[in-house]
Amino acid sequence: METLIRLFGNICRFKQGPEDVPSSASLFFILLSCNLIIEMLLGLSVYSLGLSLFLTALSVLTLFAFTWVWLMLFRLSPRFLQTATAFVGISLFTNIVCFIPLTLLWKMDVLVDNSFAMINLVLLIWILSIYAHIYRKALGVSFFLGLALSITYFITYSTLSNYLIGV
Repeated sequence: METLIRLFGNICRFKQGPEDVPSSASLFFILLSCNLIIEMLLGLSVYSLGLSLFLTALSVLTLFAFTWVWLMLFRLSPRFLQTATAFVGISLFTNIVCFIPLTLLWKMDVLVDNSFAMINLVLLIWILSIYAHIYRKALGVSFFLGLALSITYFITYSTLSNYLIGV
């Protein structure tokens, strides 16, 4: 467990990449299950249960489909499991380390809406940078192309969620 925490912490600090993640379907499904629960609970701070569940599933499915397409285009589909596990692991890591404490502070009225939004913006930029790092390593592209892919994923997810449910 400590090794995994260190691994995902290092990926978040750009010291390791998806190639360092074990290629294990079991690990992937355990991390995915934990992450879906955490993301759904975080979503409940803003949305209803059904909407939170839908947005969580949409986010994960969009990211996996987007990643799969790019890996296929680069003829690197065997890297999907490690890349998807890296995405799920860093999402779980950042949710536990950053977003749960931040949401609790916001719900306890320690943070006002403006500061909560600003901190979320900074965290979003950091997470998009981590995604760029993962894409850079998985696809063998520049950081800036990885960043363009990360931003494109985020816009795709935002557009889909807005189109489907108006959020």
